[in-house]
Amino acid sequence: QSKRQPDDLEKRTFTMTFAIARTALFAARRQAATTATQQAKRRMGGSSAPAPEWTGIDKIVRDKFPQDDQLAAAIIGGYFGLFILYKIKSAFSSAPAVDDSPAPVAVASSASGAIPDVDSEDFGTFLESEENVMKLVDSFEK
Repeated sequence: QSKRQPDDLEKRTFTMTFAIARTALFAARRQAATTATQQAKRRMGGSSAPAPEWTGIDKIVRDKFPQDDQLAAAIIGGYFGLFILYKIKSAFSSAPAVDDSPAPVAVASSASGAIPDVDSEDFGTFLESEENVMKLVDSFEK
């Protein structure tokens, strides 16, 4: 036997049923996401709590900065202002400049027989004498 071909009515019915099922699936997903979000809000407490009663210095500060982020910004701004004032004060009242010239170094006598370090200032005066140059050459040969 040959297979029967579906007619137009059957094709449209199948397509419509598939479209309805797909739409219902999307609606169910959307509803599940909305329900999960609402439950999370309820678990976190939401905004149903009454505003706290501030007393003392808190009342004065909260009159100027009612929201938490405003208060945090004010505190950070206060510390930054103190830092800037400290930097300005230290710039105007800095210590007097210290003379960075090196102190005079006592010249080591070449008579002691010691050869000064090559990096020291005494090495130049050490090389002025022919005897000292010979001592240096002799020390290289040892």
